[in-house]
Amino acid sequence: TMQLKISTMTGKMLHIPAINTNTLTNPFCVKMHNSENPNSICVECYSHRLLNGYRQNCAPAWQENSDLLSKSILPDDQIPVINSHSFRFHGHGELLNGIHYINFLRIAQKNPHCTFALWTKRREIIQRFRHYAEINWSYSKPDNLILVYSNPTIDKVMKTPPIGFDKVFNNTHSLTKADNCSGRKCIECMQCYRLDSGVDVIIEKVKK
Repeated sequence: TMQLKISTMTGKMLHIPAINTNTLTNPFCVKMHNSENPNSICVECYSHRLLNGYRQNCAPAWQENSDLLSKSILPDDQIPVINSHSFRFHGHGELLNGIHYINFLRIAQKNPHCTFALWTKRREIIQRFRHYAEINWSYSKPDNLILVYSNPTIDKVMKTPPIGFDKVFNNTHSLTKADNCSGRKCIECMQCYRLDSGVDVIIEKVKK
């Protein structure tokens, strides 16, 4: 039985474990990366750059994750037990579809001791499941899952998260006084991984 691969992240995300998926085969990611909008953050995608470069050896494992998470609802024995207090859904990757999101909900529900943070640009999936949750409680966002809307447009800072999200992550071309992310290590900051951090708008300078 194939099991989800859990990654140990590097760089600013060092010490935050993650489940990653393959951005190179995600139709949404490919479309966004090929955008002709010069202010699209996806044009600058670090994941595309790394998976086409020195992280290309990660692609097969992350493709297995993509397939496992998006094709069917995971049986209980394939939902991992997470040995961490904080966890990232997608240091690399993006939601492929609603099944993918359901599987993330199930992982969070199985691991109530851990706080999960999911960065996504796919507002339509999140908001669709807010409506489903009114009919079926199993689609409800558990208290230990933080939804971070990943603003797709550089220099268009959103001051409040969209409906259904807990936080919003923005990028700017230059360092601003409002910047509260650039140069920090996640494990020392944790404002994205805590609902009670008092910060729901995050701003970081684009990394080249």
